[in-house]
Amino acid sequence: MPKTVRALSLLVCLLAASPLSAGQAYADADLKELSTYTLTMDTIYKINRVMQNYATEIKKDPRFAQLLRVQAEIEALKKKDERTEAEDQKLEALEAQERQIDEQTPNPLSLNDAGTLNDWAAKLQKDRVVAAALQKEGMTATAFSRAFAALIQAGLAAGLQKAGIKQIPEGTNPANVKLVIDHEAELQKMQQAWNSDK
Repeated sequence: MPKTVRALSLLVCLLAASPLSAGQAYADADLKELSTYTLTMDTIYKINRVMQNYATEIKKDPRFAQLLRVQAEIEALKKKDERTEAEDQKLEALEAQERQIDEQTPNPLSLNDAGTLNDWAAKLQKDRVVAAALQKEGMTATAFSRAFAALIQAGLAAGLQKAGIKQIPEGTNPANVKLVIDHEAELQKMQQAWNSDK
């Protein structure tokens, strides 16, 4: 899934490639900070509104509209039981176009190349759309980066617990895991809303 669309998705999918992964020495300070960071539903509602505002604004970008059109064509071709050679060639061309649009469209919400949480906060603040969404909620980029990362961690840990793995990943506050489990249905609705128009 392209990173522009991935920007509208949250809980578990970003953690594996994030700067919070175990084994990265420079993330030790981040993990220590997050281990004592406590989420509240009020903060999660703010994250939700920031994400909704970001999603609304990014959809006004012509590149995003073009990406959605290309993806719709790709999906239609892939659904065909049998494709002609010409359709196979068109599919390859569309997939190449999708990658090109994606590469040319920065995704400030991606943790993939963010480095530390402070690096990511600086990246968020530099993006006009994200900065405006944060300002609207009275939230700093630093506060958002911590809350967002804590939510990702808690979402992962909650998923592991549902799978029968009780060990909470390093740097995760158990209170945040409980919050995510207690509000699982509500959080899933939020995430579905972010993804509804992809």
